[in-house]
Amino acid sequence: MILLTGGSGFIGKHLLEFLTKEYGTSEILSLTSTPISGTKYLLHHNYSFENNFFEKAGLANSIDTIIHAGAFIPKSAENLNNSQLCNTNVLSTEKLISANLPNLKKIIFISTIDVYGKGEVITETSLVEPVSVYAQSKLKCEELLSAWANQQKKILQILRIGHVYGPGEEEFEKVIPVTMKKLKENQPVQIFGSGNELRSYMFVKDVANAIVNSLNLNESIGTLNIVGSAVVSINELVNKIISISGTKVEIERKDEQRKGRDLIFDNSKMKHYLFQNETPLDDGLREEWNYMINLS
Repeated sequence: MILLTGGSGFIGKHLLEFLTKEYGTSEILSLTSTPISGTKYLLHHNYSFENNFFEKAGLANSIDTIIHAGAFIPKSAENLNNSQLCNTNVLSTEKLISANLPNLKKIIFISTIDVYGKGEVITETSLVEPVSVYAQSKLKCEELLSAWANQQKKILQILRIGHVYGPGEEEFEKVIPVTMKKLKENQPVQIFGSGNELRSYMFVKDVANAIVNSLNLNESIGTLNIVGSAVVSINELVNKIISISGTKVEIERKDEQRKGRDLIFDNSKMKHYLFQNETPLDDGLREEWNYMINLS
């Protein structure tokens, strides 16, 4: 049985859908903060459970794999350095690996590319230099899990997720959902700074697919970046969204004192081990736009 944390989140909802299609609802157990219809779940109550939590539920012996996607993820820049919220990532991870799961063999940990420092093209061997409390918390989780997996002789796969977009991200204050909301409301869209910063986006369903494929790895192969191939500037991205929407709006330029940086990745390792056929950016944006315009 696969234990999934974070099944009610942006990526988690898509991941849960992929998992149930691949393995069936009987083989997936969600550990969640809120009930999830159509699947088996246990409420973790802010990870306040005891070590025998899964035993009491009669499921401890059934769980052989954990996908730990649950985490505090800042929805706005203001929460990137909220230490109280970010540190819950470490506490929940500690609680999870302390649980009595006698047949556990593998953990897949969903981390972030935010742990990297500067680099022209970022690979799995690039400098690790987190610049936010959130990124520090995820790196701490990586280190905690690595030490635990080595000691307990478990398979650990760390997946560092890059810039993800797609249906379900409307709660995040990111350029794609914010721009789409503005267009939906016939308001001017905004670009902060020059807009020349480069990004590599990956469609959320592709990310979920890659995570599911990582279940087939029978040994730890080191960190894997789950990142897109298509490189686009913020200016190009916003203009793509405007074109897809079919609307005519003004673009407002906002001064940004903090200088942005390019974030470009070499995803050859991901393509070799997990996933090759990415959704074209225009197709993914069109699907998200159709989703957004149908939201109440």
